[in-house]
Amino acid sequence: MTFFGGPGAWDTLIGFLFTIAAAFQGAFWIRELLVSLVEARAKQTEEEDATMSSAVGVLTILINVVVWTITFIILLDNLGVNVTALVAGLGVGGIAIGLAAQGIFADLFAALSILLDQPFKRGDTIQVGGPVGIVGTVEHIGLKTTRLRALSGEMVVISNTNLLNQQINNFADYTERRIVLTLQVIYQTGPDLMLKIPTELEKIVSARKLCRFDRAHFIAFSASSLDFELVFHVEDPGLVTMMAERHAIGIAIIKRFEELAISFAYPSQTSFLAGPDGQIVVPESGEHAVRAAKRPKRALPSTSPQE
Repeated sequence: MTFFGGPGAWDTLIGFLFTIAAAFQGAFWIRELLVSLVEARAKQTEEEDATMSSAVGVLTILINVVVWTITFIILLDNLGVNVTALVAGLGVGGIAIGLAAQGIFADLFAALSILLDQPFKRGDTIQVGGPVGIVGTVEHIGLKTTRLRALSGEMVVISNTNLLNQQINNFADYTERRIVLTLQVIYQTGPDLMLKIPTELEKIVSARKLCRFDRAHFIAFSASSLDFELVFHVEDPGLVTMMAERHAIGIAIIKRFEELAISFAYPSQTSFLAGPDGQIVVPESGEHAVRAAKRPKRALPSTSPQE
């Protein structure tokens, strides 16, 4: 029902302006909502840096482009413009740009994933590529690459996509360090001494204030040694502290084993000489040789050709 009629030109103008205002107002609301969500997620990070600001800026630009492009298309459609060709053109153009710059976009979205999901952050020590991979400290997380300072000192630059496609071990969340040591002693070690070894190892570890003993056991008969395994924890996440405690415990084990006359094994082979009767010959004495000489010789059976 229309209470007041107006000139047709004014009705068209008011409808046109209302459509534009509604489209722009809706676009502003949606844009502000998405940007607020991104900024709220960015504020949850433990520290702010230039890289995070860059990521928020890139996301804001992407949100603006998507929101205003959709708003422009909806606005034209409501004003009676045929937008089919425009949408098709934007689709084809987007596919072409995506195929041409897929590597750049892949690294960009990988960087955003790193910055928002935070599998690691700047200053963390990480290992990329599993146990035999690269170990380094994260110095910069860029929009295309991440830079690590390797333990040997050089800078390692890895693309963000390649980085996320590999196993990443983050050493920053350590609360303590677990150390496993394998000790090998010679086979001449007597059973009484072998029973003492776990107890002695526990005493050595327990004497260190930062160390907590876990276990010590005999684990294997190796080719040239009897193997024991010692496991203990260093209640400090620092790498230098862990190495210092490991060093001190290793020296203490060597000293204690020397006091107990326990010899460490190393890959070796020992040859023993034996006489015809299978008895071991001691090279320093000729007793076995004398006994063997006095023993009566047995006649060898004679052989003759068959007739």
